[in-house]
Amino acid sequence: MTAFTNILVDVDATVPAHPALERAVHLARRSGARLTIADVHTVPPEVRRVLGADAEQQLLEERRQKLEALAKGITDVPVEARLLSGRPATAVIQEVLRGGHDLLVRAHARDLIGRERPYGAVDMELVRQCPCPVLLVRPGAPPAHPLVVGAVRATTEDPAEHALNAKLVELTLRLAELQDGRAVLLQAWAPFAERLLRGHYSEEAFHAYVEDTRREAEQALERLRAQFGDRLPADRAVSRRGEPEDVILDYTLGEAADLVVIGTVARSGVAGLLIGNTAERVLRKLPCSVLTVKPDGFVSPVRLDA
Repeated sequence: MTAFTNILVDVDATVPAHPALERAVHLARRSGARLTIADVHTVPPEVRRVLGADAEQQLLEERRQKLEALAKGITDVPVEARLLSGRPATAVIQEVLRGGHDLLVRAHARDLIGRERPYGAVDMELVRQCPCPVLLVRPGAPPAHPLVVGAVRATTEDPAEHALNAKLVELTLRLAELQDGRAVLLQAWAPFAERLLRGHYSEEAFHAYVEDTRREAEQALERLRAQFGDRLPADRAVSRRGEPEDVILDYTLGEAADLVVIGTVARSGVAGLLIGNTAERVLRKLPCSVLTVKPDGFVSPVRLDA
């Protein structure tokens, strides 16, 4: 099993609970990774004018002390603390680039856009633009043996998406193994142009078409699963009929999944600015933690010299 080696966790050092830090420390211990704890000190211009330089410096030092205290409380893991400044998402991504991190972990409530959305504006910006996998952690402690669901589309004919599927499965297995959990592959399938074709086919012909689609989806999923041998038994590959966002949400809720691993594939032609429509819709609904994964060759639009 390939382990993470260099984990960055983005925290708000001023709050009492740190679910992302707890998850990151556990993963670092199990994988033998280095851990960097980062916080972003950001003061809006209108607040800066009211505070004054002395008060702002005091706030900065208080945040730095709290951040360093978090780092000092961690044992058995090589750890450092870094206080960043600037726009939160940009500062964090620049730290990923500067430090060569292979996993970003985050759990913030301070930037959520209303309670109906599980994740906030900075989360979405990181999902779109961060080059390494982004683990968005929901509040609360994870179960002792979590269910980790890898959402794949094994029926794709795109070589880049085939490669992303393999990457998704590997990360799903890795996270399940590191947390003594259980990995499951989940694929949604639906007949192409179902409503249109239903009106043009006989009932028998339409049923045969649906069965062919189901069979092809299950066979493609089995081929993907078989690449990972005994690490992923046959009963851990699930194929369900429906739209991906509905299938993923229903399965996650029904099985009480702790974590969903999902790929971000965009066809925008503009690097790092969009994620796939499926991932976008899923992230707006999922109540559990999510790991988002970029395809190989992704280039972040954020630069260190910006």
